[in-house]
Amino acid sequence: MSARPHDLLIFDLDGTLYDTQSSFVPTMHAVYTEYEMPHPSDAAILGFVGETFPVFLDWLMDQGFPGDRGALANRIAEIELASIRERGRLFPGVRETLERLRDRGYSIALCTNGDRRYANVVLSACGILPLFDELQTNDGDGPTKVDLVRQLLQRVPHKRAFVIGDRYHDMEAGRANSCTVVAAAYGFGKPDELEVADLRIEQFPELLTLLE
Repeated sequence: MSARPHDLLIFDLDGTLYDTQSSFVPTMHAVYTEYEMPHPSDAAILGFVGETFPVFLDWLMDQGFPGDRGALANRIAEIELASIRERGRLFPGVRETLERLRDRGYSIALCTNGDRRYANVVLSACGILPLFDELQTNDGDGPTKVDLVRQLLQRVPHKRAFVIGDRYHDMEAGRANSCTVVAAAYGFGKPDELEVADLRIEQFPELLTLLE
């Protein structure tokens, strides 16, 4: 079954396409060790997947990280980008499923709270950057996921739009912009974050059947 013209699929990145744990946990282990700070649990670190980077930095600074906030941000980015290139991985079936969705006529877009550099490195390292028609990243201090999805919808012609994500930001953004919301239940969101979704997938390839 082929998609109707301009059916638009808007994907979150971390926890939906990209298994952020593969690079983010090693990154933060290295950061805590380098700064001689006690390590929190991996679960605490992963709880910030999907949040904006300033929110995560606030949490780190509240723990007493020494020195300048900007220097800490730059060091995290340096370690993380190297970690992504070395060990980053997609969730199972992501590349193959995106290829098949494109073949069926869907427009494929990304909407992430990460910045453009981060998104480009992840998508390039994982070999899926050419599969996207549009990228909407968060390169400022103000936009919410609701704003980012709205900007994307205003820019890309479409008849129907779907938001696929794993955190409450994605649910809110889809609802606020009158999209069909698909919860990626295998990601990093808690069950109560996903209750408002219209549809739900337990594995990424289930989208192929769901969208029919």
